[in-house]
Amino acid sequence: MRVYLHEITEQGTELKFGQDDTWAPAAVARADEQSPQPRKGTRPLEGRIFLRKVDEVVVLDGNLRTEVELLCSRCATPFALACSPNFQTLLCRDPAMAGIAHVDKDKQGRSTGKVVGRLHGHARHAHDFEGQDQKNADLDITYLAEDWIELGDVVTEQVQLLVPFQPLCEEGCKGICANCGADLNKGRCACSKLQKNSPFSALKNLRVPASHS
Repeated sequence: MRVYLHEITEQGTELKFGQDDTWAPAAVARADEQSPQPRKGTRPLEGRIFLRKVDEVVVLDGNLRTEVELLCSRCATPFALACSPNFQTLLCRDPAMAGIAHVDKDKQGRSTGKVVGRLHGHARHAHDFEGQDQKNADLDITYLAEDWIELGDVVTEQVQLLVPFQPLCEEGCKGICANCGADLNKGRCACSKLQKNSPFSALKNLRVPASHS
């Protein structure tokens, strides 16, 4: 969903969205990991984004409650991870203000050929921003290459930021058997028993006498 910059005012605009808004479920789904088992039912999804303009900067505040589909890093079982980010980010069209490297211009708007800026065009998002001093919050300004904000991209990014590096279906997940691939959370596999009954199991007690020279 696009919000054009000229539509954003100093008074601000509040947008609420949910499962019935086509763009919102699609944005969350981009953060899902591929699973062989299709999702059953509808994922919970409720969010709010507030946009306001302060001079040339757009201040975006939002919160979201949903779930993202992941695969357990130990047993590869699909599971849903609850996500409830609160976030704020700053955006603008001015590359100098955003710290983006760009070609400088003179007072007449002509290129000087001099490249200025710090190649600093990423945003640090402040999750759980409530109760903090917004003036002192460590937020960079995100550069907007177009004259609109794609809210779907904002939602996708906020969900992705909450996905752990090694997602687990539960803290005590036992994983899978390295030999047969059985899910050990469902019980012990038969590998240990098969090894015990193997005709070669007697060889483990075999001792080779040391040679005497």
